Amino acid sequence: MNSTLLAVILVAIFLLLVLTRRKSGHRGDLRQGRPGRHAPRGFGRRGSARSRKSPAGNGFDGAGYWNARDVQFRQEDRPPVDARKARGLEAALADDVHGKFGEAATSALVARAAFGDKRKHYILQNVFIPTHAGYTEIDTVLLHVTGIYVFETKNISGEIEGDLEMERWNQELGPRVHHTLYNPIRQNTGHMGALLRQLRVRLESASIYSFVVFSDRCTLRNVPASGKFGNNGNGWQVLHLCELRESLEHAFSSRPQVYDSRTLESWWQALQPCVNVPESVQQNHVKSVQKLHTT
Repeated sequence: MNSTLLAVILVAIFLLLVLTRRKSGHRGDLRQGRPGRHAPRGFGRRGSARSRKSPAGNGFDGAGYWNARDVQFRQEDRPPVDARKARGLEAALADDVHGKFGEAATSALVARAAFGDKRKHYILQNVFIPTHAGYTEIDTVLLHVTGIYVFETKNISGEIEGDLEMERWNQELGPRVHHTLYNPIRQNTGHMGALLRQLRVRLESASIYSFVVFSDRCTLRNVPASGKFGNNGNGWQVLHLCELRESLEHAFSSRPQVYDSRTLESWWQALQPCVNVPESVQQNHVKSVQKLHTT
């Protein structure tokens, strides 16, 4: 056997071993009773995740952010509102091409919960924070004595399915109509990282919480419902709009006061330039988001 033939055989064996290892690494079903569905990378059957680099971007010192624990999954549910029978407010929310009415509804519920709590707080909408790649827009920010709350609104319908580490989630509007959307938990992770940088607050010392708010007209099928990260009890939730106020009220009543009025006011002042941005910045951001988050 000459040296050339031997080299070819060795290379073929090496490639065969690599392909075998790759295939074996993708086996496993995260959800019981769902044959053929593969677990996302980094997850086992109990929903725990291995630490990964934060998707929030360079300079965000929160690698442990995605070291999620106590992850709970939402079982398939029926939407609280039938889109075909929507009336009044729900009908208006349904006719919301750009999602602005949905964002306003989220902010209104946040305001009701915060005013009902009767403690110091500030609410900001459409916060444009500069990043190394341009701007990132946060739908709603609540600066409250119990923590920093960051909201991402998804005023869409259909059946939504996705895992914590999937880059894109699936949206099914019918047998032949399928779309994808950028993972909203990961999306809000980037928002929170940018916000902490803007406020000059490190993740280790922050009390910060993520809320991804979906329309009442959609079905959330086996998506991650909640989880924790970091060492301060920080966490995230995925919920319907109709669940938001009660969830916030529970958060306010169960968490201690960690920030004083002076700190909240200084943060509010620091974010004012991010609220009053030129129209050109907003338009350019909308175009970039449409390319990134829709297919």
